Amino acid sequence: QRAWCSLESIFLGSEDIREQLPEDAKRFDQVDSDFREQMNVAKEQSSPIEAAMQDGREEVFNKCQASLDLCQKSLSEYLEVKKKKFPRFYFVAPADL
Repeated sequence: QRAWCSLESIFLGSEDIREQLPEDAKRFDQVDSDFREQMNVAKEQSSPIEAAMQDGREEVFNKCQASLDLCQKSLSEYLEVKKKKFPRFYFVAPADL
């Protein structure tokens, strides 16, 4: 959830990133859809234990995490290229970029 939250505003709120990293934007869109679907199903459960133990949930989250890791890696590589073009970005925290 933490990785999804940190990447959500970047991939859903930045057209520049979506244009520069189209495959990762599509990948994030799929993760976003899967995550929201899992959360909607979980909120319908009466017990958090039942929600957590639902069949297939762990596999979906593992797949989402793997995709988020790829998105983060691509984003980091993209920001490194930008830092080389604009050295002042080296003084800005990655989260702020």
